[in-house]
Amino acid sequence: MQLNLFSISGLFLAIICFILVFIILKYGKTRLHRVWVLFNIAVGIWGIGAFFIGWATTEKVALFWLRIAHIGVILIPVFFLHVIFLLCGISRKKMLVATYFQGTIFLLLSMSNLFLSRMQFVFDSFYFSRSEGLLYPFFFIIWMSIISYSLFELVKTYWQSHGLKRNRIRFFLLGTTVGFSGGIMNFFPHFGILIYPFGNFTISLYCIIVTYAILRHHLMDISFVFKRTAAYSLSAGLLTALFVVLVMTATNLLSTFMHVDSFKISIIAAIIIAILFNPLRNKIQKLIDKLFYKKSYDYYATIQHVSSTLASMFNSENIFKFISDTIYGVMGLKSVHLLTAASGGAYEVAYQRSLLQDNAAETKEDRAEGKVNINRSSGIVKFFNKSNEVLIKDEMARLEEIIGMEGIKKIEKELETFNGEAVVPVFIDRKLTVLQILGSKLSGDMFSSEDISLLKTISDQAAIALKNAELYKDKLHTERLASIGMMSATFAHEIRNPLTSLKTFAQLMPEKYNDEEFRDTFSRIVVGDIKKIDDLIRDLLDFSVRKKATRMNNFNLTELVDEVVDYVKEKLEFEKSKIVVEKKYNGKAINMSGDTVKLKRALDNIMINGCQAMQGEGTLKIGIKENVKNVDVEITDTGEGIHPEDLSKIFDPFVTKKEMGVGLGLAISKRIIEDHNGKIHVRSKLTKGTTFTISLPIQKG
Repeated sequence: MQLNLFSISGLFLAIICFILVFIILKYGKTRLHRVWVLFNIAVGIWGIGAFFIGWATTEKVALFWLRIAHIGVILIPVFFLHVIFLLCGISRKKMLVATYFQGTIFLLLSMSNLFLSRMQFVFDSFYFSRSEGLLYPFFFIIWMSIISYSLFELVKTYWQSHGLKRNRIRFFLLGTTVGFSGGIMNFFPHFGILIYPFGNFTISLYCIIVTYAILRHHLMDISFVFKRTAAYSLSAGLLTALFVVLVMTATNLLSTFMHVDSFKISIIAAIIIAILFNPLRNKIQKLIDKLFYKKSYDYYATIQHVSSTLASMFNSENIFKFISDTIYGVMGLKSVHLLTAASGGAYEVAYQRSLLQDNAAETKEDRAEGKVNINRSSGIVKFFNKSNEVLIKDEMARLEEIIGMEGIKKIEKELETFNGEAVVPVFIDRKLTVLQILGSKLSGDMFSSEDISLLKTISDQAAIALKNAELYKDKLHTERLASIGMMSATFAHEIRNPLTSLKTFAQLMPEKYNDEEFRDTFSRIVVGDIKKIDDLIRDLLDFSVRKKATRMNNFNLTELVDEVVDYVKEKLEFEKSKIVVEKKYNGKAINMSGDTVKLKRALDNIMINGCQAMQGEGTLKIGIKENVKNVDVEITDTGEGIHPEDLSKIFDPFVTKKEMGVGLGLAISKRIIEDHNGKIHVRSKLTKGTTFTISLPIQKG
C-alpha cells in the first residue's frame, strides 16, 4: 500500500499539532495551557491514527488504528469544553464532570464492536469504517452537541469582550471553527456519505492559525519569540524542499509520458531554481517580517527624541502633552488619558486625547466635560501602591495572588471607564504622581515586551523632567521673591534720598521763608527730587504692567532717531562734556509704523547708558542700516565696556552698577523692542566700548 492523500494529511496534522504542543508546554504556565496541551494531543492522536489508517494494507489493521484514532476523537470535545470554560471564565463544574464522565464511558467501549465493527476499502486508496456499532450514532450526537455548545460560549465571550482579549479570542475562534468545520468531514464515510475526507488539512489550518496568533499576538498569554534567523532558515529549508519535490515530480512525469531524458530535465530545473530561489526567498522573508516582526516605530530613535526634548522642558503641562502625544502617535493608540495627583489623594485628568476627538475636532470645552477622575480608593491606585510595573489589562490574571480576583475585577471596571488597556505609572520621590491610561492599539496588536520597555523608559524620563520642572518653578519663585526684595531695597534707597531733601527743606521753611535765595534753591531741588520719584514710578509701571504698543502711527525712523539724539544732548548737557556724536547714516527717509513714544523711550535709555559709560568723554556713534525686511539701528559708545560675565545679565531687571538708578532702563528697552517684533543684541569689549544693535521689522503703514 502506497501513501495516499488521507494518510499524508494525517501525518501532516500530527506533526504540526505536536509542534504546537511543544510551544505550549515550553512557554505556557497556567492550568488553561495544560488543558490546551491535552486537547492538542487528542487532535494529534487522531492525526497519527489517520496516517496509519491510510497506510494499512488489511481491514484488521485499519480497524485497529481507527479505534486508536477514536481515542483522540472521543477526548477532543471533552478537553475543548474545558479549554473554553477556562478561557471564558465559565464555572460549571457539573457540566464539566458530566462531559468527562461520558468521555470515559466511550473510551472504555471504543475497542468493542458496539462502537466500531468493520472496515471497507474506499476511494480505491484506503480502508475506512463500513459499519458502526449501536453506540456510535449516540456518540456522534453528543460529540456535535459539546462542540456546538463550546463554540457558542466562545462566540458569546467574543462579543462581550473588547480590546486585546477580543482580538485574541478572534484568532482562537477562527482557528477552531475552521478546524471543526473540516474535521466533521471525517465522519461522512461512517454514515455512507462517500465524500473524500479532506478535513485533516483544515484541522491543520487550526494549528497554523493559533500558532501564528501565539507568535504575533501572544494568544492565551503565551509569550514566544520566534527568532528571525530561525524563521529565515526554516523558510529557506521549506523552499528548498518544495523545489526538490517539484523537480522530482516533473522528472517522473516528463520521463514517463514524454520520454524526456531525466538528465536534461535536471539541468533545466537547476537553472530555473538558480534564477528563482533568491527572489522567492527574499519575498518569503519579507512576508515573515510583515507577519511576525512588523515594527511601527524605531525604539532607539523614539527614546533619543524623548530624552532630548524633555531635557529642555520645564513646564509640567507641556511635558504632559508631549509624552502623551508621543506615546499616542508612536504606538498608534485609540486614546490616552493622563491623570495627575490632586488634593485629597484623587487623580484628575490633566490631558486626554483620542481618535474620536481627533476625528470630531472637539473643542477644549467639549473635552473638559468628558473628563473622568479616580479617587485614592481606586483599584489602580492600590495596585501601584504595591508595584511600579506597567499594568496590562489582558495580563492581570497572573496578578491574582497579589491583588485577588476582586481587585482584578475592580481594575477592569475602572479601565472600562477610560476604554483603557494599559496603565503606566510615573513615580516622583517614590510617590505615585501621574497615571497614564492607554487605550488599545489601532492595529489590534497587544502591548509587546518592547512596548512595555519603551513605556517604562519614557515614564522614568518623564519623572525626571517633572522633577526638574518642579525645581525650576521653585527657583523662579525664589528669584521672584529675591527680585521683589531687591526692588524694595532699591526703591527704598532711591526714594529716601529725595524725601530726605524734601523733609529738610520743609523743616527749615518756617525759619527761612523770607530768605529769597533759600526759596529759589528749595524750589529747584524740590522740582528735581519730585521728578526723580516720578521717573522711578514710571519705570516701575512700565516694567511691571506689560502692555503692547497701542498708539500705532506712521513715522520716519531717521527723524525719530534724530529727535532722540537731540533730546539726549540736551538732557546730558553735551556742551559741558567732551562727548561727540557721530551719525553714520544719511537723511534718507525710512517709513515705518509703531508706537513712537515707546520707541523713543527705548532708544533714549540705550543712548543715555552709552553716554554714562563714557563718563563725560568719548564718541557716541549712531548708525542706521536698511535691508529687505529689517532695519538695524546701531548705538556704539567708546566707554569702559561690559565684563563678559555681566553681559548676559544686562537686560535683567534691577541689575545695575550705577550709583543712581534701579536697573530697569535696559529691561524696559528690550521689552519695547520685542513688543514691536524686533530684537536687540549687544557686543562689548573691555576698554573698547559697547555696541547695541536694535533690529526692527519694516512695518510700512
